[in-house]
Amino acid sequence: KITEMCIPSNGEIVPADHACPGEIVILADDTLKLNDILGNEKLLPHKTWIDNPMPLLRTTVEPQKPEQREALLNALAEIADTDPL
Repeated sequence: KITEMCIPSNGEIVPADHACPGEIVILADDTLKLNDILGNEKLLPHKTWIDNPMPLLRTTVEPQKPEQREALLNALAEIADTDPL
């Protein structure tokens, strides 16, 4: 049961007694984790999970000098290995 809830409003955190779908709320609960579901899960809209979704953004990275290519590839590989997403 939720006993206390706040919302961001005009740059401040203010107490609230309700929230609408899509609003950001702040709950004082140490047991909640990212993506936890509040409420009846059966009543929530469901989206199908895609194992390999197409990226929304793409970028091109290239070294300023050809001799920097190996260092750049090593740095990108390190980022890819440590990035949780």
